[in-house]
Amino acid sequence: MEHPSIKALRKIRVVHEGFNMSMIEHPEHPNEYLATIRDKFNTSSYEYPTIENIVYLVRLDSSFQVVESKKMEEPPRKRYESFTTGLEDCRLLEDGSTMTGVLLDNSEHWVPEMCLCHFDRVSHKIGKMIVFNTNTNSDEPKPEKNWLVLNRNSTKLFMLYSYDPLRVMSVDIETGDSHLVHFQKIFNLENCEVHGGGLIYLESERVYLVTVRVVNNSNYMFSMWLLLNEQYKMVGMSTGFLFSEPVDTKPRYEMCMSLLEKNGKLYATVSLDDEEIYVYEFDLNMILDNCMEKR
Repeated sequence: MEHPSIKALRKIRVVHEGFNMSMIEHPEHPNEYLATIRDKFNTSSYEYPTIENIVYLVRLDSSFQVVESKKMEEPPRKRYESFTTGLEDCRLLEDGSTMTGVLLDNSEHWVPEMCLCHFDRVSHKIGKMIVFNTNTNSDEPKPEKNWLVLNRNSTKLFMLYSYDPLRVMSVDIETGDSHLVHFQKIFNLENCEVHGGGLIYLESERVYLVTVRVVNNSNYMFSMWLLLNEQYKMVGMSTGFLFSEPVDTKPRYEMCMSLLEKNGKLYATVSLDDEEIYVYEFDLNMILDNCMEKR
C-alpha cells in the first residue's frame, strides 16, 4: 500500500547500532539534534530475561550524522524477572533533560509500564524515574506502551494513551497518577490494532500531527497520519501509507518514534526491521493536504 502524494522528499541513513530513535532539536547546540537510540542484546536462550536493553544518548549534526554517542546509565533499582530488562523505546521531551520510556522488569506482572525519566546530558546518568499508574478499565486486552506527550504544564503531562478508542490521559509528573481526560471512537478496523508512533504540535495550524501504526495479528500493515485539534478531537486522517518500499509485496517492519518540524519540512525518525535508522524528510503542506479535512 502506498500514497504517492505523501512520499518522502529524501531519507537519510543514521549510522549507529540499534533502532527506535527519538530526536529533538539540541537545547544547547544550534543546528544540531539530540537523540536516544535503543539497542539490545540476547542474554540467554533458556531463561528470563532473554534480552537486555541499552539506551544511547546521541548528538547529531545538521546532516543527522553522529557526532557523539554515550550509553545512558540507569539508577540502581529492583528488577523483576521478565522477557526483557532495562529501559526501552525512550522518547525525548523538548527540554532535553526528560524522556519517557518503557519498563517490563519493574513488577512481577510481566506487563509494560511507562515511566518519566530525568537525566543529565553531561554525565549521561538517569536520575529519578516516575512510573505511571494506569487508571483505566481492567477489562482492557493489554496495557499500552506507546504513550505520546501532547503537552505539559508545571504539574502534569497530557498524553495520548490509546487510539482505538482514542484516549488522552493526564499524568502527574511527581506521582505518576493518571486520569482519563478525553475519549473518542475514531477507527472501525476489524481485527486490527492501532499503535502510537511520533507526535508534534504544529503552531501554525494549531493542531497535533500524529503517526500511528496499524497492526493485524502482530503483523505491521501500514501507517497513517492523524490530526487532532487543541481539544484532542480528531479533525483529519490520511489514507494508509508505507515509509519504505515493500519487499516482495510485504511491508518492512516500520517504527516511527518522533516528528520534528523545521523550515516547512517535517522530519520523521523511522526504524526498519529493528535494524536500520532513517530520518525521512517530507513536505509538511503535502501531508496536511492529504489528511481528510473534518474541521
